[in-house]
Amino acid sequence: MKIDITVLPEYKKMNNDILASFLPEIRQDFRRGVSRLRAALPKTVNHIITSSPEYAALLGGELRLELGIPDAGRSIAGLIDIWSSNIQHNYTEPRIVRNSIVATFSASLFKIDFSDVLYTDYAKVYDTSRGYELPWLQWLLLEGNAPIISDHNVVFGPSRYSRTGGALMKKGKSWSVPSSYAGTISDNWITRSIQANQTIIEALLSKVFK
Repeated sequence: MKIDITVLPEYKKMNNDILASFLPEIRQDFRRGVSRLRAALPKTVNHIITSSPEYAALLGGELRLELGIPDAGRSIAGLIDIWSSNIQHNYTEPRIVRNSIVATFSASLFKIDFSDVLYTDYAKVYDTSRGYELPWLQWLLLEGNAPIISDHNVVFGPSRYSRTGGALMKKGKSWSVPSSYAGTISDNWITRSIQANQTIIEALLSKVFK
């Protein structure tokens, strides 16, 4: 048996009229949700970064000594402030499309190449007495396990010649970022933190747009 169903033009018009009557309120709710999300996302990004093992190791662990960052707290706080301030939001307001109300929202939490932070003072250590700078954040985020210093290695221990007071570079085998923290452009401290906290981001989206 064959059954043909035809949607009458009158029904389509009635459906669109109903949707159109709801549209102003839905748009208002959507705008409120976007505003709440804009306010909440920087705090969420801060939480995600500061909950990571890399953050703890940079702030007070051996990674800070490995990278030779004397004032890691100030540097990381500056980076987080940049990341939190540079979140990009894109959205289209609710509209009627094919007998439905649709809207879109997206947020870019970080620049894919980290160009907004890599060239800042927070991402480098300046050794004015020896006349060089160390791009520690680039090493951490992008260089993976590649040897960075070919003929020196980190030796831990108190020293008045150390920038951090707890480690020195001494002649020996090559040095690279410790493998447990090493990163590439697609797999690093920040991308791993986002992936590990995906449920937190999804819960935030559900909360503001419920």
